[in-house]
Amino acid sequence: MFNLKNLIRNHLKFIIRVVLGALFLLVPFTSAKSQPNTFIYIPLIVKQGDLWVNTLDRDVSLAFYQENYLMSASPDIRWTGTHTSCDPGTTDPDFKQAVLGRVNYFRGMAGVPDEVTFSDESNEKAQAAALVMSVNETLSHDLDESWTCYSPLADAGAGSANIALGIYGWDAIDLYMKDPGAGNEAVGHRRWILYPHTQIMGTGDMPPTDEYPPSNVLVIFDSHMGDERPDTRDEFVAWPPPGYVPYQVVFTRWSFSYPGADFSQASVSMVREEQALAIAQAEPVYGYGENTIVWQIDGMSSGADWPQPVEDTTYTIAISDVLINEELQDFSYQVIVFDPDS
Repeated sequence: MFNLKNLIRNHLKFIIRVVLGALFLLVPFTSAKSQPNTFIYIPLIVKQGDLWVNTLDRDVSLAFYQENYLMSASPDIRWTGTHTSCDPGTTDPDFKQAVLGRVNYFRGMAGVPDEVTFSDESNEKAQAAALVMSVNETLSHDLDESWTCYSPLADAGAGSANIALGIYGWDAIDLYMKDPGAGNEAVGHRRWILYPHTQIMGTGDMPPTDEYPPSNVLVIFDSHMGDERPDTRDEFVAWPPPGYVPYQVVFTRWSFSYPGADFSQASVSMVREEQALAIAQAEPVYGYGENTIVWQIDGMSSGADWPQPVEDTTYTIAISDVLINEELQDFSYQVIVFDPDS
């Protein structure tokens, strides 16, 4: 978790269509009350043909970014509740749709089903939990009656969600995907957002006030978690994904997920153009969403933004000795980081 007190209609898009392991997100916040430095520790979709978002086409990736991610401003939240009366209230439907659009942007780029919807039930749980996090200015997946504004509904929401304090709305989705900071080496928030099986989520959001920090709760568990794995664009789910990716959404922690894979013998290499890069591999993670290996370039902070490239830059990723169905397999793909404004 993150704690601030103690942190895209574009016709070029092609498509067919992470339980308990959500990690805590901690974000120091800036409010009128405390004013500390802010840290993050954390569309319309048109189907054409039978292909996923074609990230191998720079123009497609650019258009998808411009139409589904790069928006001038988030809609007004229009929150109707109050902290003092423990009323979670509601938020504007357009605001929720903007949050959902951000979720589906990342899923579409990753090549997993990007027609996730929000349900009223999940939104209600998430909203109740978001109020509790904001009022208490702390985070937990396991609430009890000692928490101010506690309710069974809030407890249900907290236990089935990504949670963040000091941030809300679509910015929280970016934070979950970035997954920076100690304790988030397994990028659990990201993996749940990109979990292929998921069809229904819910968002709860508290805007900042003079007395209380903003918060977000993204309910990510649904009844489809145990379903057969749906088709995905690639065998695996990686972030950043193969192909052209705007540098603004690359993030410094890179991840590769494969259902049932054993990464205990696996090694990752990363080459930028023709230069081999020194990387640090995190311990593989199993069971929470799909099995995953995570790495980052030595010297890059997990909380840093990806640097703006002077020109399109190709990174070649090779992952060797992944044990799948008792056979060792190797994987290789390229990520081309580009500047949408160039």
